[in-house]
This record gives sequence, C-alpha cells and structure tokens, in this order.
Amino acid sequence: MQRIFIRFVEGVAFLLVFALATAAAGLCTGDCNTDGAVAIDELLLGVNIALGNAPVLTTCAAMDANQSGSVEITEVIAAVNHALDGCPVCGDGRVDFDQGETCDDGNTVDGDACPASCRIRSCTATGTHLLADVQFSPPAGVDLAGITVFVRYPDGVVRIPGMANDASVQGSIMNLPDNGFPTLNDLDYALRVVLFTPDSSPIAPARLFTIQFDTCTGAALPQASDFLCSVESAADTNNDPVAGAACSVSLP
Repeated sequence: MQRIFIRFVEGVAFLLVFALATAAAGLCTGDCNTDGAVAIDELLLGVNIALGNAPVLTTCAAMDANQSGSVEITEVIAAVNHALDGCPVCGDGRVDFDQGETCDDGNTVDGDACPASCRIRSCTATGTHLLADVQFSPPAGVDLAGITVFVRYPDGVVRIPGMANDASVQGSIMNLPDNGFPTLNDLDYALRVVLFTPDSSPIAPARLFTIQFDTCTGAALPQASDFLCSVESAADTNNDPVAGAACSVSLP
C-alpha cells in the first residue's frame, strides 16, 4: 500500500513538474527550498519523511505545516495540491486555510476587510478590559472640523466585541467630542472612525476618543507600541482638506 501511494504521488508530480507556476516565497507546505514552488523531489522527500525514512526538521521543515514534528497524510496532500495549483500567496484572492489564512481579498494592504497578513487572529475574551486613548494633533494653527482615523490594534491580544457598526462596537467607543458626529467601522483587526462636526465647529485637540477593548485569553497585555494610528483624511472649519494631521494611541 505504501509503494502504491509513493508511485501515485510520484506519477502525479512528474506529469505536473514542468507546469508548476513560481509563486512568491512564503508559507507553503512542501516548499523545502523556499523557492515558491513544490517540485517532484520535494514531494518525494515529503513522502519519505511521512514514512519515517528521513527526519523532517533537518530535511524539509516546510513539510511539517502544523509543526508537530512529523509529516501527516494531510500535509502530503497539501504539498501535492501546491504542486498542482502553485504555492499560496497572501493577496491572491484565495483563502488558504491550511496555511493559516483567514481571509484574502486580493491585496496585501491594511485598511479593508482583510489585513495585509491575510490573517485575523481569534480571541476568547477574558472578561477584563483594556482602555486605549486615541489622540490627535492638527497642523499648527489649523482647527479641524472633520477627521478620519484608522487604528490598527493587535488582534488575538485585544478585541472590540461585535463588528462593523454593531451596538457593541458603539458601546466600546467612549469620550467622543460632544460636538462631533461619529461613524464607526470595526474590521476585527482595526477600527476606522469618521468624525465631523455638523456645524463645522473645531474639534478640540488631544484625546479624540477612548476604546474599551476586551483582553484575549492567553495573551500578554499589549504595549502602546502594539497599536498604530494613522489619519486618513482631515478637513478644517472651512471644509477644506488638510494634510499633516497626526494621531497616536496611549494606554492610560
């Protein structure tokens, strides 16, 4: 039975070896030499590791996708699939769950429904909270009446309950300006807040709002440096666009 399995893998890979597309190097089960493709010799090496004829960590760590110290049949099958379809690449529009991807929207940028890493880490809430203040500073001598900020937080370490503009998301954002009208969008790895004053009155600088995060089970408490904040757009009290505004995150 083992010989039949080896011949099957060898035959399939041999027919396809000349058609393998070279993908960007990255996480790819079976890509022993990290060249972005799985070739026939790598498939055969994986089979030998699975049969106990070669040590995994010293010959092809990439065959051990789940880092169990051994190669399982599912990992050999994944390697064969990568020989057939090419190595998975974050941003190719295909969610490769066996490589840890949880989303793939066809690009590798933050700011949309899927982060640049194609992975949103899960979180089981501990029942305790962490407060984070989002602060902003306008350019010197400029009053802002509108601002859009993007706060990237460490998913898997903290979370905002709910998603998008759910009531639970709204309940997690506090200390908003009294004269401001906010629109919230939680992406499960980042929060985007569009805030403006309907009467074009200035938004007071310093603290813009506070986020109440759930902390995640098994994760150490984050530092302020684990959060990133960027101002995507801003407008002054004359409704003219403004460049040079900045924001940051601090932990009280």
